[in-house]
Amino acid sequence: MNDKVIECPDGLKRWTADEVAECLPYQKHLSDKDSYDLYTELWNFLSESKNSTPLGGDGSNGTVETPSERRNKDNDDKALHWWGKLSNVKQAALVEAYKEA
Repeated sequence: MNDKVIECPDGLKRWTADEVAECLPYQKHLSDKDSYDLYTELWNFLSESKNSTPLGGDGSNGTVETPSERRNKDNDDKALHWWGKLSNVKQAALVEAYKEA
């Protein structure tokens, strides 16, 4: 755990771990090792989630079509749930990357 958690940007709280891993340019704010470690951590958060965000579909079985419908904060693959597990260095890199996105 972190000594001092950097606050997660409000807009990023509803991003899923895979969206963060694949869509934010955090790599340039980290060493190669930290960048690889963060990528791995993010995908691990996704695979360990117990209540993942439903993906695409026709609305049956909890699936949704549009991104706005995928923004439920209760899904534990969202940054709101795993942010505090990251180091300060990785949190700072994601904050900077989110500003650039």
